[in-house]
Order: sequence, then structure tokens, then C-alpha cells
Amino acid sequence: MSRRFSHVRLVTFDLFDTLYTPAEPVSRTYARPLWQHGYKVSEETMGRAFAQAYKEIHTKYPNYGYGTRLTSRQWWELVIDKAWGHALGTREPSLSSPTLVSARNVLVDGFGTSRGYRMYDDVPRVLGYLRRKGMKLGVVSNMDENADGVLRGLGIIHHFDFVLKSVAVGVEKPDPRIFDMALGAVNVQAYDALHVGDSEKNDYIPAVNAGMLALLVNRDPRAAAAALVAKYPEKYVSSLESLLQLI
Repeated sequence: MSRRFSHVRLVTFDLFDTLYTPAEPVSRTYARPLWQHGYKVSEETMGRAFAQAYKEIHTKYPNYGYGTRLTSRQWWELVIDKAWGHALGTREPSLSSPTLVSARNVLVDGFGTSRGYRMYDDVPRVLGYLRRKGMKLGVVSNMDENADGVLRGLGIIHHFDFVLKSVAVGVEKPDPRIFDMALGAVNVQAYDALHVGDSEKNDYIPAVNAGMLALLVNRDPRAAAAALVAKYPEKYVSSLESLLQLI
């Protein structure tokens, strides 16, 4: 056990790219319905189109449309439609054809359940270890209402004392208030808490600003990422299994 983490009583986790990741590249999943309907678009183009669409919709309707008349499902439908439009460089009426609308529904449904994701192999072991150590565990994630269902489908929701979804509490990371909510949920002081995520902007910096300890998991297998982990071991880990030695 590291002395730095010896007093930790609460560990919170981000979800996406921390506990699980898409079952396949998002660019492929989004492009497949277009391929099936005869449209020619590369995965690379689709990846850029999705990133652009997500940014545009999130800028216009932050936090999955929280505080607007949009449901989170309608929010994702807007992202998909815009991503397809960007990828094809068109606003053709055929993008609203019944078959593509059906395909869009399948896409939204898929990412709304555990079918759309692959859990990292280290997750069950680490969560079980922390539970046996008597730790409080929680989720702090910029996520819609489907987070609980995904965690349940992956078979790990029972490990968590709470799941804080941004769309439910009306606050998105990097706003440090969502970390204050996490501390209050189990009545733990910030200096007794650790947050683990993958984003410096959304996880590391706001958690530290809230007074918590923080770690970034960098699962990138390339040498540059390994060098980063080796150079800054107080900030980065290469897998959640590092927590078995730290706590």
C-alpha cells in the first residue's frame, strides 16, 4: 500500500474509457447503417463526422439537453443525423427514410445497453478488491440515464454505493460541484477520496480542485504512453490493477 493512498475511504470512477469502451470503434458502428444502404463512406470520414457532430450538439444542448425539452434519446438522434449528414456532405431527404430511421433507433438502443460496450478485463477484480477492503465506491460520469442499465448488464452495478450521472444531477464534469455531490452522497471528506478517470480536463483537474486525490488511467499500449506512465507515476497508471498495490 502506498502511504499517499493509505487513508482513502472512497474511490470514484469515470465510466467511458475507464471501466468500459465501445464494443467496436464508434466510427464503424455509425458507418455500418450507411454502408447497408449503399452509401460509400470511410471509417475515418465517419470518425471525423461523429466528433464534429457530437461537439456541435453538445455546444448547443449541453449535458444531453438537460433543462430543455429534449430527452437524451432525442439528443443522440440529433447527433446521429448530423454525423451522417457531415459524413455524406449532404442533407438528402433519404437520410430521413424509414429504413434509416429504423437503423438510427437500433443504434441508439445498442449504446443504451451493455451490448454496445466492452468492459476492461481488470474491472471486476479491482472493484471486488476495493469492496473487500471496505471502500465506498461510486461513479461520477458525464452520462445519460442509461448508465445504470449498462453497469447492470456488465454485472458490476452491485459494487457501487452511488452512480452520479450528469444528466440526472444537472452538472457536467469538469464542474467540480459534481465531485462535491459524490462526497456528500457517502459523507466522506475530499482528502479521504480518490477519483480515477481518463481525462485530464474532465477527471484529474476538477477532482484535484475539489480537494480529492486523482489518477488517470492510460491504457494506450504504445511506447509513448508507457513512458508517460513511467515518468509521472503519481498521476498516471496503465491499468486499474495498479490500485491493487496503491490502496
